Amino acid sequence: MTRFMNTEEQRPMAPLLAAGDSDTGSEYKVETPAANRVWRSIHASWSHLCGTLDPADEREFGVALDRSLSDLLPVLGAVFGVAVVLFAAWDYWVAPDRAWTTAMLRFSFVFVGALGYASWSPRFSVAWRCGLVYVTHSGAMILSSALLPSGLVLALPAITGSLFLLALVEPRLYRFSLTIVLPSLLFAVLGASVLPQQIFVSSMLVYMVTLTLAVAVAVAQGRRHRAAFLTERALAYAAHHDSLSGVLARGHLVELANHDVALALRYGRPLAIAMVDIDFFKQVNDRFGHPAGDALLCEVSKVCSAQLRASDYFGRIGGEEFVCVMPETTEDDAVACAERMRAAVAAIRLETQAGTIGCTISIGIAALQQGHADFGNLLAAADAAMYQAKSNGRDRVELSPRHPGY
Repeated sequence: MTRFMNTEEQRPMAPLLAAGDSDTGSEYKVETPAANRVWRSIHASWSHLCGTLDPADEREFGVALDRSLSDLLPVLGAVFGVAVVLFAAWDYWVAPDRAWTTAMLRFSFVFVGALGYASWSPRFSVAWRCGLVYVTHSGAMILSSALLPSGLVLALPAITGSLFLLALVEPRLYRFSLTIVLPSLLFAVLGASVLPQQIFVSSMLVYMVTLTLAVAVAVAQGRRHRAAFLTERALAYAAHHDSLSGVLARGHLVELANHDVALALRYGRPLAIAMVDIDFFKQVNDRFGHPAGDALLCEVSKVCSAQLRASDYFGRIGGEEFVCVMPETTEDDAVACAERMRAAVAAIRLETQAGTIGCTISIGIAALQQGHADFGNLLAAADAAMYQAKSNGRDRVELSPRHPGY
């Protein structure tokens, strides 16, 4: 769901003392200038119209859109450029004596703009690439048309049509607006120079109406792209996370772990995993009901995840069993982390209508050794250590024995 947040409202404002109030026992009054209130109202309305996301999501959306635009530019830019050059045939039909000049003009501008088709330098961002393509290609159409008799009027459909092409690929209005500034000024200046006043005013009116429609298309495209972005991210999250507890799902955890284990084996780096199982979980379901059992799974997931570093990850692999993968972690550090998780879970007190629920966990630790062929082999060792912890009385941490020779 799209959330609209006003960044001004997120900032804490220093309270101002009302006139006559003392600094003890008085009520504070926050005074906001009318201009700020109006500006915030306009900003909120504009954000709602455009479907703007909150700042963090908007940045992520912008990165995804730039990636898509970068992939589109080589194709769309080339098609746009070929069309601009081929319109030289139209120039010949209108004014054969000027066709060579306009053809060279078109080709030169498109040749320069072609630098934006592909990414050849990390400093040349996709925004600059898109701007270069549009400004040079539309500029070629405007300049060459201005050299022909009534050319700007005859070429007006093509010139305004390029606005819609830009609106389809760049729906962010601030970038759209910056990109069209130079071509729009060029059209206005040349139109005022070569067209009769009445025709110039009519042409500018048509241009402005078309520009308004293009802005509407950009807004609609922006809303559609943002909705698709949120949907795609929600689907990715659902695919990667357990629907009940919110921790990593088994498939995604195994995918990440296979990668990390392979790297650790290749470069001789430490890595450890912990297999976590809730003790007597079936009794919780039988006594308190499955909703209470689900709530306990969520609480265990939350408190265990809170004990981990940013580089560690925690996932549910089935039922009441969880796995924690700890890259760059020695056996001693893994045991210390497991003990923190065990103590945190033992402190859980979950209030339900049927009473207070507490639980413990049994944890098996397996540190990566050269004898472990892959993540599956390491997981089996941690699972065996976890069952050893259960056999030894539960609510404890057990280490997997080392392979002989390691």
